[in-house]
Amino acid sequence: MNKPHWVSPENTTGKKGLAIKFALAVMIGLLLVTSLTGCVPKAPHEHFIAALKLVNDLDYQEFVTKAAVRIQSDNPEYQKFYEIFNQVTFEITTKLDKVDRRFLFDLNLLYKGGNCGNLTFYCDLEKITAQSVFLGPKTFYINWNDLQQLIHKYFGFQVQITDYFPLLLETDEKTWEQVELAVYDFYTEYYRDKITAGDKQVKLSVMENGQEKIVPCKELILQMDQDDFAFEEMNRMLQGILGNPAVRTLVKDKITQFITIAKNNGDLATWPITEEQIIAFRDNLDLKIDHLLARMTAAIVQIETATPPTSFTKMDGKIYLDRKGLWRSMVAEQTMDITDPNTGEVSRSTIMVEQSLINPGQKPAFPELLPATTVNVGQISADEWATIAEDVSINFFTQVMLNPLIRDIVQLSTESE
Repeated sequence: MNKPHWVSPENTTGKKGLAIKFALAVMIGLLLVTSLTGCVPKAPHEHFIAALKLVNDLDYQEFVTKAAVRIQSDNPEYQKFYEIFNQVTFEITTKLDKVDRRFLFDLNLLYKGGNCGNLTFYCDLEKITAQSVFLGPKTFYINWNDLQQLIHKYFGFQVQITDYFPLLLETDEKTWEQVELAVYDFYTEYYRDKITAGDKQVKLSVMENGQEKIVPCKELILQMDQDDFAFEEMNRMLQGILGNPAVRTLVKDKITQFITIAKNNGDLATWPITEEQIIAFRDNLDLKIDHLLARMTAAIVQIETATPPTSFTKMDGKIYLDRKGLWRSMVAEQTMDITDPNTGEVSRSTIMVEQSLINPGQKPAFPELLPATTVNVGQISADEWATIAEDVSINFFTQVMLNPLIRDIVQLSTESE
């Protein structure tokens, strides 16, 4: 049967050509979009810096760090001391609440797995506290208002401490963004050849809310050698940060803010320094920093040319990023081999560090200060001070006598006499 004249045969060649053109147009469009928006695959070191920025932007942060130092030496004289020291580890917990402005630092010293000492600092907008087994069972604290009264009483000038908190806690958003960009750009370049991709899927075990949790992560490999720890490299880091205009502008703005606060609250009138002197320091800040950096560079050149290298340092580590792009953990080992230029004796020190971000984004829990377990050092009399000093002294010497780490060190020193 003949086809009606209005029905023409299918032009398959034309359809294929149209499909190819459409596909090319889509590909070109995608390339343009990714180029214009910056949506291009990140290199490993860029993933690392981006992950750190995500963590820094969290309102609530909690980190757990474990560290240890191991020493090896050819010298038999120090072997017993090294045996003791190599059984010491440190556990550190830090908590930050940007919303309520609270911070905690908790350090524990462990020897043979047992706790041999601790030091805990806590501060907020009202007070600062300190607690240690060497000070006794109670927590010592002082309100900022009481501290400024003590400063006036014993030093004769006025510092209204809480008025200066905005210096640390408040910064112009545009200025801070410029500083952040400058710092992140610098470290992105710094880590360019130091971080490579590792396993794409790693199951990381972390403790969250008191329970073990498995977090799927991507692994990055960190490798740094002797050149990365050279004085010249450290100098380059300082030059890059302190030489950045955005960083200098931030410092100058903070000095200006400092002057304004001190004038308005009357503090400046009681200080042994004038407004004109502070302004002169601010206005000459660029020259002072340039002079400092130039002197550092000259000193480093002199050191590196005058003394042959007697040490070799390297670092190997693994960094873990979760599926949200957050930095979650890092395990690193830094080794330093030191050769005595006189005897040729070689000693090796190895620093092992494991740090993890736990409960990301969750409000951290801080210890409560109960009246029965605290001492307000800003509100006690001279007689109470004498009693507290005696109690602390007795407790300190008791802890020293019972502390297994100190006991082993004392015993070793006695044997060597």
